[in-house]
Amino acid sequence: MAQDWFSIFRSIAVIFANLMFVKYFVFLILAPIYQIIETLRKSRAILKQEYKNYKVSVIIPAWNESVGIVKTVKSVLENDYDNVEILAVNDGSTDNTEKVMNSFVKKIRRLRKSHKWRRKQLRFISYTVNGGKGHALNTGVKKATGDIILTIDADSKLDKHAIKNLVVYYQDLKVDGVVGNVIVANSQTILGLTQRLEYLFGFYFKRSHAVMGAEYIFGGACASFRKAVFDHIGYYDEKNKTEDIEMTMRFRFYGYNCTYGEDVICYTEGASDIMGLLKQRLRWKKGRMDTFVKYRSMFFSKDKRHNKALTFFVLPYALLAEFQLFLEPISIALLITYSFIALDFLSIAFGILFIFVLYFINGLFNGKKINLGLLILFPLTWPLFYFLIWVEYLALLTSIGMVLRGEEIVWQQWQRKGI
Repeated sequence: MAQDWFSIFRSIAVIFANLMFVKYFVFLILAPIYQIIETLRKSRAILKQEYKNYKVSVIIPAWNESVGIVKTVKSVLENDYDNVEILAVNDGSTDNTEKVMNSFVKKIRRLRKSHKWRRKQLRFISYTVNGGKGHALNTGVKKATGDIILTIDADSKLDKHAIKNLVVYYQDLKVDGVVGNVIVANSQTILGLTQRLEYLFGFYFKRSHAVMGAEYIFGGACASFRKAVFDHIGYYDEKNKTEDIEMTMRFRFYGYNCTYGEDVICYTEGASDIMGLLKQRLRWKKGRMDTFVKYRSMFFSKDKRHNKALTFFVLPYALLAEFQLFLEPISIALLITYSFIALDFLSIAFGILFIFVLYFINGLFNGKKINLGLLILFPLTWPLFYFLIWVEYLALLTSIGMVLRGEEIVWQQWQRKGI
């Protein structure tokens, strides 16, 4: 009887594994095409007679971010694109965020006449009541005067060419939103390295989403939209703790187009401890679950506004991945047990080979230079992904429990160290 149940469970696990293999096979095939498409897009932009010098409004919401907010603002000031305004919004912080920023603003005013930063506008908006990140973002958007809205987190730093590279994508009038390439900067620890590799592979697959026109998550760490989008579909949902996911799904629901800006690079601070990581993933899981329920009509939608690759492939697979995750820790444990009992290690070998292929292809195609140094990391780091599976699994179970109990997630906070 036990053997029958094991066979059934193993068959289900094999089915899920094959379905996921199909997804990743498609993604791996499409990802290299991204460079061709974006090179052509940029070539057309350069050849255009009228190159638009868009004004970019950079919004930085901050709640208890005294450790890193000045570095974040400096990274925007030091960008090599001048038509920029910065709106740093202090969302009722209880630490020294306001004091630190007021001191920095005074310093900027003293340097303005002689410093290269004088060409950029900086406004610091502060209020005492903590209204949430969505409220802080909306405050910035409503006061922004730019053509493009770029949001970055107050624990992040923009690459010095990020805004200049961003504006190139918007020369294509069909592009209404661009998600940037987020890299975890604090990778000196095992936990930090794990997150850096996770982001590396995850954002590589955004290339495939871009090729299909099927991106549906703009992380708040580096997301941008045309200002006109907000006039049409409204502002961030202040009740949703993953306001970035909800906004992107609403953006796609109304038929707007977007792409991935691989050269729009933003460095961010990953969770510094396991509890911080778990709280972060719980927020993501619960927020995405709520958003999927809200926009459930987009799954297999035939609406002409909706991208069919998104509604018939990417979104269903995103939901399928959650079902797979629900079974994955148990199936992995059973697979390892079975392999040692039956001395059949073929399935484990295929799993390791698949991860090796991901490392190899990322090293070959991710970025302008070949980075086969990733292969050196492979023997030591591939087991770390199984640790992430357990973190995601616990977050999934907790979020399901919260949905059943009708509970809402609260904003997580971890000890900032700065980047």
